[in-house]
Amino acid sequence: MREFEAMTKPIDPTNVQTAEQVEQYYRNVKPGDLAAIRSTQGSFLVFTITKIADTNPKRGRVYIEDDDAWGGRAYYAKNGKSCFHPTGQINLVVPTEEVLAWAKDPPRFIKTYEADSHTIPPGQRTADRMRGYRDLRKIVMERSGKKKP
Repeated sequence: MREFEAMTKPIDPTNVQTAEQVEQYYRNVKPGDLAAIRSTQGSFLVFTITKIADTNPKRGRVYIEDDDAWGGRAYYAKNGKSCFHPTGQINLVVPTEEVLAWAKDPPRFIKTYEADSHTIPPGQRTADRMRGYRDLRKIVMERSGKKKP
């Protein structure tokens, strides 16, 4: 494991992944291909590397060999969400070299991590990272009756 670095937080290697990338990867996987499970339970970022056990293109699902304690074995290929807990903190991400490196040698004693999108998992992101903020701001402004500056 890497040693704790006092003033820096590790950067989530899935920050650059978009919903389109996750969908493209998991729509084209075959049994035996790698799958990466991203878990943010308890403010810890953990990646579990497993393999694809089966796919069901008609239902848009992929099934993994090793289940996650919270996410189960079935995931949607479209966005990587768990079929059993789609609003949970467990989802599939593309197993890039950075994700594989994090899974093999995770940062030690670090409860928080740097993420561009704090609450949006990679399978639900779009290339427009500020979209959620602008939408939220628009809703708040409309509800408060204020005009946009």
